[in-house]
Amino acid sequence: MVKANTSTDRKILNILIPVILENALMTLSTMILTAYIGRLSVFEINAYGITRRIYGIYYSVFKGLSVGTMIAVAKRFGQGDTGKCARLQQESYFLFLPLSLLVSFLIFFNSRLLLGSMTGDAGLLDTGTELMKDMVFFFPLLAVIHLNAAAFQANGNTRTPMFIAALGNMVNITLGYVLIFGFRFIPALGINGAVISQNFSFAVMALSGIFLLYGKNGPFAHYEKNFLKLPLKEDVREMLSSGFPAALEDSFWQLANIVISAVILSYGQEYYAAYQIGLEGEGFCNMMSAGFVTAAMSLSSNAIGAGDEKNYELSYKRLCYFCRIITVITMLFLALFTRGTLSLMTDKPELTAIAAGYMYVMIWSQYPQHRQKIEIGYIRTAGHTRTTMFTNLIGLWVVRVPMVLLFGSVLHLNIYAVWWVFNIDQWIRLLLSVFYYRKYGIADTVCRKNHSLQEGCI
Repeated sequence: MVKANTSTDRKILNILIPVILENALMTLSTMILTAYIGRLSVFEINAYGITRRIYGIYYSVFKGLSVGTMIAVAKRFGQGDTGKCARLQQESYFLFLPLSLLVSFLIFFNSRLLLGSMTGDAGLLDTGTELMKDMVFFFPLLAVIHLNAAAFQANGNTRTPMFIAALGNMVNITLGYVLIFGFRFIPALGINGAVISQNFSFAVMALSGIFLLYGKNGPFAHYEKNFLKLPLKEDVREMLSSGFPAALEDSFWQLANIVISAVILSYGQEYYAAYQIGLEGEGFCNMMSAGFVTAAMSLSSNAIGAGDEKNYELSYKRLCYFCRIITVITMLFLALFTRGTLSLMTDKPELTAIAAGYMYVMIWSQYPQHRQKIEIGYIRTAGHTRTTMFTNLIGLWVVRVPMVLLFGSVLHLNIYAVWWVFNIDQWIRLLLSVFYYRKYGIADTVCRKNHSLQEGCI
């Protein structure tokens, strides 16, 4: 075990715990909404599920682009240049918000075509297209939410995004129940109520984030505010150099999931509905690991900006230690609490049985799923942004998708064979990430950037 360092551990936990709590709130909100929707018909569950795949691509693209902003701003925080941080944040709005609107328009006019890549069922396509068009023009608020969170997280402040997520999710849970099932004089809107509550929660989170960044006591309150000022070329280049590969990397999974969804739908609508519920049940595990990539990028970027080699290396070692602890927790959760969790999310025993099978298989993905996030964070901030992109490309499109198509569409094996492919993919991506971490000497990044001649530096 790496010797504990109270200061480093405190920094890590100050980032990890709020991010875990933020994702816990988001996961809980999604699980509760899934429980609401899980009591509707299988048809409605699937119509909502296929729209979530398109939503997931949009979400991943703009979350990935915000990574470039976070890394650039974090390095300036490490240098103590808050004025430059404020400038970079405003440039990110100018750069990414018009793009987010353009993408929303493209989705709106091509909704049926996009959803048709997952199913040929006319009923699902009609309902899914209607839902997609109702939600898509609120999607640009996701870009605002991600960019706001990036600004806070760049300085190690993960508590504020947590509170914003708590507020938005409370709105989503409360309003979702009222609109889906009806309350007194408010009619039950079914699946359309879930869309309306989601849209309203996006607005609450985006506006509250802007207020907390630029309000009276916000970190950028006392700096020039000119959101229409053209970004500097070097700033755009810096943000896109990390953000664009991260956006592609994150979207690879969502694009792959469209193909995988089509294969699972071929087994029958009940299998796809169960898969959706299983994914949300597994959300507890994802929320526990989500903080690792944020902590890795924030701590490593700050250390690079400050030229602090000791904290750069120590943070990595302690993150790996906490990763092992989280892995034990998530594996125990899946082993012991799967059926109890699923019973809260649907009242259909046939869906619970299938979804439980999925979650039990995912026990073996926990360590690689958590650990690779640390390598990803360090490799990105060291400047090798394309490496993590290609690692994910190989895992998803050379391993996962071809094997799912082979097992599901060609050989027609049991659905469990399809889900075991997910484990194979996770372990291959971890091995590739560790290989590149060592190949590029990521541990010596601060030494190289400072052109140091200290012992151990390259």
